[in-house]
Amino acid sequence: MTQTTEQPRSRTGSKADDKARSAFGRKGTAGAQRPGVPSPPKRRRPALTALAVLLIVGGAALAGLLAVRMDSREPVLVVNQQIDVGEQITLEMLSSTNVSGDGLNAIPVDQADQIAGKLYARQTIYEGQLLQTELLRKTPPLEGDQAQVGVPLSSGKFPPGLRSGDAVRLVRIGDSQNASEALATGLVLEVTKTDAGAFGSSQKTSVATILVPAGVADEIVSATGTEELGMALTARGVGVDEAEIQELSGGGN
Repeated sequence: MTQTTEQPRSRTGSKADDKARSAFGRKGTAGAQRPGVPSPPKRRRPALTALAVLLIVGGAALAGLLAVRMDSREPVLVVNQQIDVGEQITLEMLSSTNVSGDGLNAIPVDQADQIAGKLYARQTIYEGQLLQTELLRKTPPLEGDQAQVGVPLSSGKFPPGLRSGDAVRLVRIGDSQNASEALATGLVLEVTKTDAGAFGSSQKTSVATILVPAGVADEIVSATGTEELGMALTARGVGVDEAEIQELSGGGN
């Protein structure tokens, strides 16, 4: 009896094992087949590839161009201090710097001896500015019919911040009995500080050197001495060649 009972159990267990093995076989087969499925082809982007190539080539070309331009730099003259309009150029005013580029019209360093002591500033040249031929002239700013006068810049009678290259109008200031008289137009060559006691003053003051017509220079000096001279600013950054140095008919304010 015991033997008969165990045999059906054995068959039942065998069928269950067969089903499990069959199911496992199907799952294993399906799992084994998945890795073998070919993946979709990757999309190529020719536009991005071409752009990358262009960037690489362009960068190399730019680096080469910069290297060539760096090698082509040449030493030229540069101003190391302000040079007032009409002032003679000296070697102490000049230094050198390396520049590259066309159309600058800068003066090479080896021509410094042809400039210093021989040429004058056509207009105000500022520190750090390249020295160029158009900024220079061969003659000083003083022709036969012109004169230079020194005018102390008293407060209230002259525009503040007066400097080299300013075009001005000089006027004899009138009073209740005499009308103001326009004397001349002139050009400020430079503005300097004077020592104490100059022009009868106990304090330092600024003095403008002004280019004026020779025919009216005495009147300007006289008006300066009596503190009757006034000045109006008419333009800035004027060169010697462009300045209008003229006597005025006078009589009006």
